Amino acid sequence: MTANMPRALALVLAALTACTSSAGSSTAAPSPSRSALPTTERPVAVATSAVTRGDPLRCTARIEIAPVPDVFEGEWAPDSRRIAVSYIRLKPSRENVTGTEEDQRLAVIDVVSGAVQELGQGSEPKWSASGRLLAYWMDDLDLRIAEGATIIARFRPTEPDVRWIGEELLFWQGPEIRAWSAAGVRTVSRVAAGDEPRYPSDDAYFSADGELFTITRYGPGATERRLLGTTATGATTPIGTADTRFVEWSPRGHTLLLRSADTVTLRYDDGRTVSERRSALPGVVHAWTADGLLLFGSVSPTVPAGDAYDRFTVWGGARSGETATLPNLYGIRAFSPNGAYFAGVSRTGVRSSQLEIYRCSATWETDLAADEDVRARARKIAGDPLKLIRPTAGAYTSYVQRDHTGIDVAGPYGSLIYAGNDGVVTGVGVHPFGGNYVCVTQPDGIELCTYHNSVPLVRPGDRVVRGQPIALIGMSGITTGPHTHWEAKVNGEIVDPLAY
Repeated sequence: MTANMPRALALVLAALTACTSSAGSSTAAPSPSRSALPTTERPVAVATSAVTRGDPLRCTARIEIAPVPDVFEGEWAPDSRRIAVSYIRLKPSRENVTGTEEDQRLAVIDVVSGAVQELGQGSEPKWSASGRLLAYWMDDLDLRIAEGATIIARFRPTEPDVRWIGEELLFWQGPEIRAWSAAGVRTVSRVAAGDEPRYPSDDAYFSADGELFTITRYGPGATERRLLGTTATGATTPIGTADTRFVEWSPRGHTLLLRSADTVTLRYDDGRTVSERRSALPGVVHAWTADGLLLFGSVSPTVPAGDAYDRFTVWGGARSGETATLPNLYGIRAFSPNGAYFAGVSRTGVRSSQLEIYRCSATWETDLAADEDVRARARKIAGDPLKLIRPTAGAYTSYVQRDHTGIDVAGPYGSLIYAGNDGVVTGVGVHPFGGNYVCVTQPDGIELCTYHNSVPLVRPGDRVVRGQPIALIGMSGITTGPHTHWEAKVNGEIVDPLAY
C-alpha cells in the first residue's frame, strides 16, 4: 500500500538532512504556452438567470476557462486571478501492467485573461505572499522555487509541507525549521530530541500565518499521536485525544480543526476551543471560506459533479449559521483568497475529470438543469460499460500487480474519498497495515474498500450511492504518503477495480 508521489518516497526523504539550496544559479523553466481565450471573464454559454449581487458565499456562476483535464490539486495565487494546478498526463511505462504512468504536471491558469503557463512536471504548488514566487515539488524529490519561467532555487526539505510567510519560505530540515529567502537560508528553531518529524512515519504542517505547526506520529492501525508547536521556539505540547483522526489549519491565522469519527473541535487563534458532536452538524463534509470560516454540509453525489448546488452552513464563531451555496464539485473545492471564485473538478468520464471555476456573488447564475455540458457528461458516464468511478481526485501511483492488492490513488491530505458505486457500507474499522478503512458492498457482491483514511464519513449499514463522500484521505497505518489504497474483492478474491 504505497503511493509514489514526489513527496511520498519516504526512504529517500528521511535520509536527507542537509539543505542544498542552489539559489545562486538560475535554471530556465519550460517556456510558457498560451491558450487563446477571451480577455474578460464571462459565463459559459449555457442557460443563465439574473440574480441579485451581494451574497459572497453564493458561488453559482460557472465561468469559461482553458480546458484542463484531470486536475487533482490547486493553489490560488494571492491576486485571486491565477490558480496553479497539478494535473495528470499519461506517459508510457514498462513498470505498470497498464503500460502507462500517470505523470503529475503543473500549470498556472489566469481565470480572467485565459492565459495558461505550463511548468512541466510538478505538484503541490505554493505561492509567496506577493505571488511573484511559486514553490513546488518535482518527481526527483527537489523542491523548486520559480520566478516566472526561471527556477531560482532548488533544495530538499525532509517534510513535504512548506509555508510562505511574505517572501520567506518555512521548511523542515531534520529537527530544524529553516527559512529560505532570496538572501539565503536561516535556521528559525529546533525541536527537542524525540520530536523531530520523520516522514512518512510522521508528518508536519505549518499554520497559515506560520506561527504554529502540528506534527502527527503514525503507528500500526490507527495509532496516532499529535503535537502542537511554536515555530519561533520549536517548543511542542500534545494536542487532541486518542480519538482524533484528522487535523487541519484554517486558511487564515492559526485556527485549527480537529476531527474524530464522532466529534469536531475548533481551536481558535486565542486558544479557546469549541466542540460539537458530528450528529448535530448540518453535514459531514467540511470546507473553509476565504476568510477562515468553517462550513459543514453535504455534497450531492459527484456523478457527473457540477450538476447540483449544495447548501453549507457556517459553524463556530460570530457568523455561525450563515449559509453558503456551492457547486457539487470534487477535488480542490477551494475559494480564491478574495472569495470571488470557487474551484473544483467535475467528471468527464468514469475516471476522467476537468477543472471548473465558479464566480461567487455574481449577477448571473448558471442553470445546471439546462446545461448541455452537464447532460453530455452524464450520458457519457452512463453509457460506459465500466462503472467504478475514480474514488478521489488523484493520480494512480501503484496498480494490482505482483504482491500489490489494489490501486493506490495519491491525493492531498484531507481530500474527499467517494463511493465507487452504489452499495451498503459493510465495514468501517482499522487494519494493522491499512489503517482506517471503509468497505462498501455492491448489490452484485463486489466489495470495494479504501484504506489509509483519516476520518470515515459513513457508518456500517449506511446505503451509499456512486460518487457520495465516504471518507477523508489520510496516512493511517503503514504508508508512504497521503493516498487511498483502493481494493476490490469478488467472493473474497482480489480483483482489479479498473476492470469493473
